[in-house]
Amino acid sequence: MMELKYLEQLQTGKGNRQLVCFPYLGGHSQSFQPLVGELPDTEIWAFTPPGHGLNTQAPLEHMQQLVELYTSQILHVIRPGSTLFGHSLGGITAYFVAQRLYQEIPDVAQTLQLVLSACNTPSECGNQHYEGMSDEGLIDHLFSYDGLPQELMHEKELLYYFLPVIRADFRLLESAASIEHQPLSMPVLYLWGERDRTVSLQSALKWGRYVEPPMKLQTIREGNHMFIMHQPSTVAQVLTSFMTPDE
Repeated sequence: MMELKYLEQLQTGKGNRQLVCFPYLGGHSQSFQPLVGELPDTEIWAFTPPGHGLNTQAPLEHMQQLVELYTSQILHVIRPGSTLFGHSLGGITAYFVAQRLYQEIPDVAQTLQLVLSACNTPSECGNQHYEGMSDEGLIDHLFSYDGLPQELMHEKELLYYFLPVIRADFRLLESAASIEHQPLSMPVLYLWGERDRTVSLQSALKWGRYVEPPMKLQTIREGNHMFIMHQPSTVAQVLTSFMTPDE
């Protein structure tokens, strides 16, 4: 097997379920650790994009590059019946990787499931104009996601250090609007936090145009945009239910 530079196995699991996780903006493989303990029977893999976590390469700035990179790695581990799970930026990435898998390994792809979590549609991301934001404006936008500790509001120098990676991720988001797509034919579950100030319910429902069978929508009660961080046990329960076939 080739070296999986961007894909890490977080847990071997005891059952036959496999979950592949795609990180949110600024995130990496270890961002999913809170979920691991809640899913003891599941084999869990997670991606780290270039320039994130312990990876010191330059970050990518176009979604197509990231999709190609992730696809080349996932082909070595993906199993029939696997579930792809992406939060925020990761949801959009997972969607396009699923699309590529239909081209690369159609027999396996048609057995997969997709979980989209707290993400706007690619077309909406193209309307955001992140590129023109000042450093201060971008940092304020980041705080609106409710994923950063409040202490960091007073430690903005630290955030400025990470700003090149954050800017690259926002460019990734914006570039997603330029990728062609056809409705994806696989079971899709959408997780939406009812207190999400970044993704409205109307935006979540627009994903229905991107998938072929009707999409299931699960509301995370009291969930803000980063409910994956604040409510991992709730997310794990929903994932387990979705990954477990009806008897």
